[in-house]
Amino acid sequence: MSTGRPMFERLVHDLKGPLSPLQTAAYLLRRPELPEEKRIELAETIERQARRMAGMIEELGDWVRGREGRLIHRARPFELGLAIDMAIGAVPGCTADPVLGPGMETAQVDGDDARFVQALATLLGYAQWRGGVTLLTAHAVDGMAVLQITDAGPPVDMPERLFLDPLPEPYDLGLGLGLIVAEAIVRAHGGSLVARRGHPGLVLELVVPVAPPA
Repeated sequence: MSTGRPMFERLVHDLKGPLSPLQTAAYLLRRPELPEEKRIELAETIERQARRMAGMIEELGDWVRGREGRLIHRARPFELGLAIDMAIGAVPGCTADPVLGPGMETAQVDGDDARFVQALATLLGYAQWRGGVTLLTAHAVDGMAVLQITDAGPPVDMPERLFLDPLPEPYDLGLGLGLIVAEAIVRAHGGSLVARRGHPGLVLELVVPVAPPA
């Protein structure tokens, strides 16, 4: 991904986004004549924008850690089926019903389960935003688990750039770095993440090694 001046200027601009409502709300709260319901509304604005900024900062931190190879904090076996269920549950409105091939429910992956769930939830969230997840499958191929997420969204120009450049329109009010971080997490697990055009929609394919039986 490019790290030139235009990209950093955009990140700085986006990080400033929550500041204006925060400053306005803080200024208005000083007015003694404000009714209580307005004070509550302004306090909620401050809380909401503070959460948004915290999420942006964490996203930027993950991007930096991904570039430096510091995203994975632990390595231990975890069940792929459980990670899929947790990722689905982390995405509001996602009702994907995964189709798991033989052995995929209890297949073990060596790595950081929290980070893996984060990556998968990011992919599901993006697909959900694009029009909904139409299919989520997992099957084994030569010692690898292959997960495919298909959505009902419109065609994407140059889908291979999704994991290289920030999204021009972040779907989660963030900085648009989520898919880049997801790719770094999958790569840190010895896997790969690609996007290609489907018929219709977009297909996101995550491939990760399966741990050998104990």
